[in-house]
Amino acid sequence: MARRAGLLTSFVVVLAMIVTVPGAQAGAPPQVHVPAFAGFNSVLAQGEGYTVNAPALAGYETSGKPPQSFVSQNPLYAGVMPAAGSLTNATIHRYYKDTDFGQMPGGIASSVSPPGDPGATIYRDGRFGMAHIYGDNRADLMFAAGYAQAQERLFLMDVIRRMAEGTLAGLLGASAAPGDAAQLTNQDFSPAELTRQFNQLPVKYGGAGSRTHADLSSYVDGINAYINQAKIDPALMPSEYAALGTTPAPWKISDTAAEAVFLVTQFTVSNGSEQINEQLMEAFQKRFGRRWRQFYNDLREANDPEGFHVAKVAFHSDNPGRYEPGKHLNAWLDFGSVKPRNAEIAGPNAQSSAQLAQRMPAWVRSAERLRTALPHVESNALMVTAGLSSDGHALAAMGPQVGYYSPQIFSEYELHGGGIDSEGVVFPGAAPYPLIGHGIDFAWSGTSANGDNQDTFVERLCNPDGSRPSAGSTHYLYKRNCIAFVMRKQSVTTPVAPTSPSPPQTITYETKRSVHGPVLAYATVHGRPVALTVAKAVDFHELSAALPFMELSENDAHNVHQFMRIMGRFPGSENWFYVDHRDVGWIQSGVYPKHARHSSVELPWWGDGRADWQCFNPHAYTACYIPASHRPHAVDPPDGFIISWNNVEARGWHPPPTGWGTGPLQHARILQQRLMSELKAHHGHVNLGQVAQDANQTATTDLRGLDDYPWMRRVIGHASGLPERILGLMDAWHRSGSQRVTPTFRSNVYLHSAAIATFDAWWPRAVAAEFQPVLGSKLMSTVESEVLSLPMDGFSYDWTSQAQKDLRSVLGAPERGRYSHVYCGGPASQPARGLRGPALRHVRARCRGLLLRTLGQAIRAVRAKQGTDPARWQVLATCPQTTPPSCDQEVPVTAGAVATPPFPWQDRGTYHQVVEVSGHR
Repeated sequence: MARRAGLLTSFVVVLAMIVTVPGAQAGAPPQVHVPAFAGFNSVLAQGEGYTVNAPALAGYETSGKPPQSFVSQNPLYAGVMPAAGSLTNATIHRYYKDTDFGQMPGGIASSVSPPGDPGATIYRDGRFGMAHIYGDNRADLMFAAGYAQAQERLFLMDVIRRMAEGTLAGLLGASAAPGDAAQLTNQDFSPAELTRQFNQLPVKYGGAGSRTHADLSSYVDGINAYINQAKIDPALMPSEYAALGTTPAPWKISDTAAEAVFLVTQFTVSNGSEQINEQLMEAFQKRFGRRWRQFYNDLREANDPEGFHVAKVAFHSDNPGRYEPGKHLNAWLDFGSVKPRNAEIAGPNAQSSAQLAQRMPAWVRSAERLRTALPHVESNALMVTAGLSSDGHALAAMGPQVGYYSPQIFSEYELHGGGIDSEGVVFPGAAPYPLIGHGIDFAWSGTSANGDNQDTFVERLCNPDGSRPSAGSTHYLYKRNCIAFVMRKQSVTTPVAPTSPSPPQTITYETKRSVHGPVLAYATVHGRPVALTVAKAVDFHELSAALPFMELSENDAHNVHQFMRIMGRFPGSENWFYVDHRDVGWIQSGVYPKHARHSSVELPWWGDGRADWQCFNPHAYTACYIPASHRPHAVDPPDGFIISWNNVEARGWHPPPTGWGTGPLQHARILQQRLMSELKAHHGHVNLGQVAQDANQTATTDLRGLDDYPWMRRVIGHASGLPERILGLMDAWHRSGSQRVTPTFRSNVYLHSAAIATFDAWWPRAVAAEFQPVLGSKLMSTVESEVLSLPMDGFSYDWTSQAQKDLRSVLGAPERGRYSHVYCGGPASQPARGLRGPALRHVRARCRGLLLRTLGQAIRAVRAKQGTDPARWQVLATCPQTTPPSCDQEVPVTAGAVATPPFPWQDRGTYHQVVEVSGHR
């Protein structure tokens, strides 16, 4: 079918008409010619969104209200939280849309056949504006998928591809240069390398690779069809381009590949940063001398016996054996010597970039930080086997957290044609296949995993002429040879934007790569310069990630075991969850290299060849990997449920070097406690409404208030006066479930506001007073900045396990639950083991005094802001944006000219499914 750009005719699609009144009709979609099963429900944070042209932008700027499709699902996504405790099977539909195949909520609002592709039609439903795409054949369907994604997200797609390639300054201006430079120290593939990886798909993967190759080619053609139309029809051009003084460049297969590499790296590469952990070890040594490991191990919580795991049995990650320092496989960097590498070699300096950024509109500055705004945590899954289900069907509530954006970074659609039938969310521009969603009779989801597929190598710098090396040296030692880094230069020219009419600038970056990976930083060892490189096991293999998603869209997973075989081939480290009519299961995917024998997985490795991954082949970028059977997995576990909330997957599965939050306190444990309560209350069985209730109530539970406060309260015991009154309010908040929620969707003041306001002010003061006297201010600051944050404004769940374990030690907890030392009570740091009798009572009294003192400080801080009467203290769910923030709302990152308003905080997936499949093929 001819799709040449020169033959494209203008086809005006007024996207502002995508969302119309319920019942609007624009023709009926064809029938879905596969078995139809019910029970699929989903919600996408805020809404689908779409490209905003100049008239639509003018309307937004006049009214201040975003287009309806940007926020059409917010009443569902945010509205469920106050109602979560009363969710039932009958009320799920109020907060989740029906995504069974062929559903059109609100009727059909529009339909369009992309130009040059009469064999496919894109229908959009009237209520949410979601695309439902039907193709006569596979090529037409893939073409229409690319076209539909560009309809909705062209500017956002452009931002992401340029961000991935380190060329964002060519779109947004010179202020984006520092972000580009940082990206190129982590992902430095050239367009030619990316295209080569794409062209290798048929060679490496046969028929499946050939289908993926053809699908992606048609998909890119569809994106370009929309770009070509938009260049001749202003109604289709995203308004952001005129504001920036530029137009979208043609879309290349290397752009899709770059996006895919970026997203695989962002969400499915874990561990690494061993240099941070190593520097922390040195900081503990400087503070505590020979006893440093006792204190380090207390806070590190690696392989904590009380940790909460997804799997109920042990799975063992790579174990190189007993660490032998004498083999010199790991590098100890000089303390404080690590300095990030700046890949920018010509262009504005940091001060100029900051000044340029201040002259740009707020939405441009917001788009620049999209790379750093993508989260790594808060994805979750709750799966219940048929044996615990009240009607004998397996149940699931699950969703990945990828952040909140305007427009949303996920796009949701439905695909039918050419052997593909699927529904779900995609990253626009990266692939045509849903990454999370459902097929004919099964659904799947994912959570970020903790598999060790990234490492830091330390390269010894050298000069070919034998002279003394420096940080600027372009060679390094590998297997006794002084070889050159792979280096290349790339330049971008900034646009002349009406929003910031400064002259165009040319910015040049230089990438630098060893056999292990890109150079991200420099340091010294015994005063001699070294380069730090990041080695990712997925490198040069990222595009193989498309094949499993293609096979799911082809519905090749007829059962849980086939699903696990398919997703087990996904190259990145991710937990994949499956539910159908009968079964639930999960598997952690990924390839995990075997490390050099007798090295430490907590420290960076020397890069001179002695400490390479076992069987490392730098030309193919392969190694020997731990067996697939060692990867955590389960099918229909005997206890009847699977729960994941980014917690460590199994006993024996080593947490990341900078993952210092793997102790007993986890949202996953809270979710299990809720499920157990439901099962007890309903004679050992639950329904889908109760599973959804558990997942959503856990999402608004303050982990600190539920699991730390009771121990703080036990140490204090009885108080008097105002502190006792405030403690009574916190007691009531704890008994209610420590929820951070408003009574209704439209209200904006948290229930138990006085308790929450005081606890938010108390927590950072109490934790700092508990640990800082022992750690010292310098080490405490280092720990906070690197691994365990402790913000005075807002909140995080860092320190929750550490604080609770210490308080339990103060109260004489069993030996298994104690730290090596007691921290609460001052710099004496009593050894915890054997602490009893008068000595224990003395420590407890000092800790009680510390908690009461910091509670008093918190009360005074809240009174200074809100007055003397606790009955009038308020914590708002949403508030005006300030720095620092004055409430814990979710503020979508504006990735275009239209901002969507903040909404109340919750801790769950950006896209959330609740599923009970009605039958099976």
